[in-house]
Amino acid sequence: MDFTQSELDTIQKHVDDRWREKDHGVHLGDIEVDGKEQPAAVWEHKHYTFIVIKLGAFNYRSLFYFLRDKRFDAGVDEYNDLDECVDSIMKAQADFSLSKSTNALKPKKDK
Repeated sequence: MDFTQSELDTIQKHVDDRWREKDHGVHLGDIEVDGKEQPAAVWEHKHYTFIVIKLGAFNYRSLFYFLRDKRFDAGVDEYNDLDECVDSIMKAQADFSLSKSTNALKPKKDK
């Protein structure tokens, strides 16, 4: 139940559409989920590692790591649409990144 070439092309298209640099290759690996090895598509950008796990035919889970140790997801356990799965994790990461950036911009309270 590995990723098909069509699925990999779908993920790569989302990655290429998101970033101008075209050096974000999607790599394959395996990740243990509930004691069972599952195929995973992985790519990185700066301090982030993105992962899409294929749980079954048309069943996916996504997450990302910030600085390799802080794990986040999009709040949905499982997707049956790969486009939605990839879009959701990228949006979750963008929202997280924006919140990190804007936290530094908040005015400090006077003492």
